[in-house]
Amino acid sequence: MGPDIGLAASVREWPDRLHRYLLDHGGGRVVVRIMGSEQALDSSFEVLLIDDVCSFLTPRLVAEVREGGSEVVGVFSPADGSDAKRRLLECGISDVIETDADPEEFLEKIRLTLAHRATPREPEHQEEGGGWSIAVTGTSGGVGATEVAVALAWGISALLDVVLVDLDTSWPSVAQRLDLPPHPNLRTAIDRTLHGSGDPTAAAHLVGRMKVVGGLADLGAATPPASAEVGMLLGDLGRGVDVMVVDLGSWRTAQRGSLRHFDALAVVGRADPVGVGRLLRILKTATELMGSNDVIAVVNQVPRRPFYQAEIRSELVEAFPGVAVVMLPYDRRLVEAAWEGATVARGLFAQAMGRMADLVAESVSR
Repeated sequence: MGPDIGLAASVREWPDRLHRYLLDHGGGRVVVRIMGSEQALDSSFEVLLIDDVCSFLTPRLVAEVREGGSEVVGVFSPADGSDAKRRLLECGISDVIETDADPEEFLEKIRLTLAHRATPREPEHQEEGGGWSIAVTGTSGGVGATEVAVALAWGISALLDVVLVDLDTSWPSVAQRLDLPPHPNLRTAIDRTLHGSGDPTAAAHLVGRMKVVGGLADLGAATPPASAEVGMLLGDLGRGVDVMVVDLGSWRTAQRGSLRHFDALAVVGRADPVGVGRLLRILKTATELMGSNDVIAVVNQVPRRPFYQAEIRSELVEAFPGVAVVMLPYDRRLVEAAWEGATVARGLFAQAMGRMADLVAESVSR
């Protein structure tokens, strides 16, 4: 039957020409037409054919595909000169072929490439040698998830090397909250990861000892990054720090597929009956995905009255005995800090977040 082939999307005609030939004459089987990097990494094939003008061709994609045991053949047009072939070789592809080659030549190139296929490496476990990570999400917009993520990362930075990442693809707010410029940002860091341009933390801003990767600046004007690309970035960032704190934004719009990259999840809700009800509902799903011991319930703007505090804690502990509960009091210093683009250094909120940061530091040291 011949090898299983993946064809990357192309504006050129060679994929259709090759596909028709294989349907008529055999010699190979096209098992998938690939439209993006995530599909390329999730699909199963023996060889991937991709041309130099493909929008999602990157050195990191080629490396991931080859490490998975598949080969990559690059296709270029001789009319584009030597730069086209050079780009493919710089991406680390297995071999190259010209667009005007006959289908028989494509098959021969595929056979030769597979004949020299390298033995795939054992998959690496990213958690080995990597930093500890926690994601922060809110039951809805406006409950303070960004404030909690910023304060948590700031508190941890006094103890450990930390990076704060804004992964809210709906309404990123970390850069605005800390009065940082829109560039560099998440897109910059992803580009550095995909194109092998060095440490992605070089795309981070420095706030005190805390590294900050701001959110997307072109929200709504461009396609959000694929979850596979986000996963690669998180893996690279995690290996370069002790702790990674990620703001996912609202639970409704959060990239839940990214939860597998985190050691823990903090769910932030408001301290009123409706807010607690929403928090309980989301904690049910979160604990099913992460496990009770890896989820933290964070109740924000808790009133001072002991009766309210006792009722909130009782509801959460009774429903989810294994979930840690953090109560954050209302503090007017938060409003002042937000207007100044500064972190909160003193007060009841800062003290409570300091205790939460200590808990994270203890988890890291275990």
